[in-house]
Amino acid sequence: MVAQTGCLGVGLWMQHHYITSSATQALEELAWSDIEAGAAGLFFELDRLELPDPAPGNAALDHLSRLVDKHRPDLGKVTIVDPQWRVLSPRGDVQQTEALPGGLGSSVEWIPRPEPSDQTVTSRRVRLVFPDGPHLAVAHGLGDGQGFVLVHEPAAQIEARTAMLTGSLPVISAMTFVWTCALLGIVVYVVLARLHDEVDQERSRTATEALRRTQNLVRTRDAVIFGLAKLAESRDPDTGDHLERISVYSTTLASAARRHPKFRDEVTPAFIRLIGISSALHDIGKVGLEDGILLKRGPLTPEERTSMQIHAETGGECLRKIEQRLGGSNFLQMAREIAFAHHEDWKGTGYPRCLAGTAIPLSARIVAVADIYDALSSKRVYKDQLPHEECVAVIRSESGKRLDPDLVELFLEVQSKFRSIALKYADTPGEATERESVELGRPEDVGREIEEPCGVGLGTPSESR
Repeated sequence: MVAQTGCLGVGLWMQHHYITSSATQALEELAWSDIEAGAAGLFFELDRLELPDPAPGNAALDHLSRLVDKHRPDLGKVTIVDPQWRVLSPRGDVQQTEALPGGLGSSVEWIPRPEPSDQTVTSRRVRLVFPDGPHLAVAHGLGDGQGFVLVHEPAAQIEARTAMLTGSLPVISAMTFVWTCALLGIVVYVVLARLHDEVDQERSRTATEALRRTQNLVRTRDAVIFGLAKLAESRDPDTGDHLERISVYSTTLASAARRHPKFRDEVTPAFIRLIGISSALHDIGKVGLEDGILLKRGPLTPEERTSMQIHAETGGECLRKIEQRLGGSNFLQMAREIAFAHHEDWKGTGYPRCLAGTAIPLSARIVAVADIYDALSSKRVYKDQLPHEECVAVIRSESGKRLDPDLVELFLEVQSKFRSIALKYADTPGEATERESVELGRPEDVGREIEEPCGVGLGTPSESR
């Protein structure tokens, strides 16, 4: 738009210059025609005379002066010059002598200066230079090189007429410039607005398509993750909807931690979304366990307990290798931390690395609470489920021992939601009622998975496989 505006300005300037120049030329042509028409009678009589060279004071010059005075009504300014273009007699206005350079005997400057061979030309249009500026003149030759009679008019009069004729042209040009720029601005705005709308629509379509593809990838990723987790879980037919419950339990507890001042900075909305999917892979390492250990109904031997504990290291290492292959991935990093550390104890007696306190990743501490509650409230091959109240009591007793005390406090605040989730994802239709009304097991029967924290057989009553 700036370039077009500049071109418009240059075009209007050139138009103004052309119109002014054309008007000036037309007025000059008209002025010369008027001079020739007015001096036609004088020039006719001069062509019939045969005078000797005019000179100051001689009869020839006096005769020429009388002829000029005779035709005065039709003439403007008249000057008689000799062959050397020196002024012999100025005629016309009283002050004309003062207008000539040096008065009588001074030379007249012609534009262009005539050559000696042009002295015999009968009549010609010329420009003269006087102290008051240039004049338009018609020069008529006297005989054979005897001089010229110059009938002339100031060019300033032509310029004044031109200015009068073109005086309104700058205003018209300015109005044209402003109007055209306004129209151009409107056109540019409409074009840019349409282009902007098209770009926005294309960007929106692209963003929508990208979002759709991302959602499809996320759904595919989640399906694959749950498929892998289900593959490991399928080894134990009694776990039912364990993965779904762990995911919802973890998300619920993480949402509660989001409101706690201690966890507010770490537990972001993205953290809550990731823990829901990452927690499903917490027991992926159980794929490598023997059926004789995983499905054993009786207590585990020390050797079997050691084999059972390996599943955390196996699952974490498996996810670490996948993460190396895929590159940085938030959910794989969290899943690896959970798989490695969800059996670590707050007091440092867990496995596989005997981590303690906040050295245990927060995601693993959250999943530990969810995993223990699910182990207590669900039927397993080696135990029956406990009522909700007893599950809560066991988790409260593990505060500061196996579990993060702050997370236990948060669990107690949302324990009713855990109860609702357990009822919603009950493994069998009658299990929900059974959990609430029948006490089929004791805490000491809950699990066998962590009976030897850090290699020492403690036999804690709240252990879960």
